[in-house]
Amino acid sequence: MNRRNALKGLGLSLGYVVATPTILGLLQSCQNDVKNLNIWTPKFFSENEGTFMKIVIDLILPKTDNLPGALDLGIPEFLDLYFFKVYSGKEQKETKEGLEAMMAELDITENNPAVNLKKATFSDFLNKYLRITKAEENVLRENKNGKVILDTLQGIRYLTVWAYKTTEEVGEKILAYDPIPGEQKGCISLKEATGGKAWSL
Repeated sequence: MNRRNALKGLGLSLGYVVATPTILGLLQSCQNDVKNLNIWTPKFFSENEGTFMKIVIDLILPKTDNLPGALDLGIPEFLDLYFFKVYSGKEQKETKEGLEAMMAELDITENNPAVNLKKATFSDFLNKYLRITKAEENVLRENKNGKVILDTLQGIRYLTVWAYKTTEEVGEKILAYDPIPGEQKGCISLKEATGGKAWSL
């Protein structure tokens, strides 16, 4: 499926997370930091975890000829702050456990940092956990380590897509955006209403 078409319909297939002004402010500051400084000191992730997240998030939403990638919009930096400032202690602990399990499976350590691995290794890893049938997912969930990795990766993918759609760049220039909606038309198709695009707001 064409990535632009996939993005148009994401709002129809994902649940909703409320983007409060505070969260939107976090996201905007991350985008500005990336554009202006291109320097990142993670607050929640370790340096190695931050590199791991950048590689994984880039594979989830890479840059294309006509669309910015997640890295262009500061999504790894945003998720770092989101986990640090918004997640509860329990959620932070579970996320760290998931990161540790993923890095252990890929044999990522201080002596063998994430940056040393080939991109194909990460692609194979994501395919193993995210491009699977329901039956394969059920098998993975029978194993404690598999369940932890699967839950964490699914959460990262969901938050990556959510944060991407929430950015000003995507919300106003790619998705259907109307800050001052007009009349309500209840029984028309998405194609007729927005040209097939999901609503930004």
